[in-house]
Amino acid sequence: MAIAKNLVHSRYGGLMGRGAPTLDARFTEGLMNLTEAGRHLAVPKQTFHRWARGYRRGEPLLHVLERDHVLPVTFIALAEAYVLEALRDAGVRPRKIRPALKKLQAEFGKQYVLTAKELATDGIDVLWDFSRTPAGDGLIAADTGQHVIREIVKGYVSYINYDDEGNPRQLQLPEWLPSKVVVDVHRSFGQPIFAGSGVRVTDVAGMIKAGDSAETVADEFGLDVADVRTSARILLGRAA
Repeated sequence: MAIAKNLVHSRYGGLMGRGAPTLDARFTEGLMNLTEAGRHLAVPKQTFHRWARGYRRGEPLLHVLERDHVLPVTFIALAEAYVLEALRDAGVRPRKIRPALKKLQAEFGKQYVLTAKELATDGIDVLWDFSRTPAGDGLIAADTGQHVIREIVKGYVSYINYDDEGNPRQLQLPEWLPSKVVVDVHRSFGQPIFAGSGVRVTDVAGMIKAGDSAETVADEFGLDVADVRTSARILLGRAA
């Protein structure tokens, strides 16, 4: 693939040229489409599309590939969406977050601030202080406390494994619990897999969709029946 096609499109403006890992597959290779990504993270379809493609009055919040890519969601974009959902659960309003992201970029000196390890600690302080300024008004719900935000985001981030440079290496998908499903670009080309067996969750759901019973599919792949049923629930929206 030509390098020109591997360049990550800048989404946040400013500071974007600083240390961009443009030849790292985590940042450049599309893994899934917007709908699939939202389903894996339990983020509503329209919400994920707004984060990826932009709001009426704002640019996108995720580092997805351009519209001509069939699979625009990179690993880093999936991790960003996962953390953005954590912030939303904690009372941060994503539609108000763009100027806060720029503030975090300036503080951390890096562009992928949503997935920075510092976000769950120092980053919460930055967000909280920024929300108390005119520019950050409305960023955080009025009844949300700083401690609550910190604890929720730390809980989410515990499902991310980082490399030595502080970039996400592997993401476990909590929506699949108690089944352990992970996304790792070095395994099965970045497709979500059951961690123990390496079986792709889409292959399991595909057999259920074709009419096989949960017991048959479990025997075929060496999985627990519960794992098979979780695949059907998340990917097919029905019981197996």
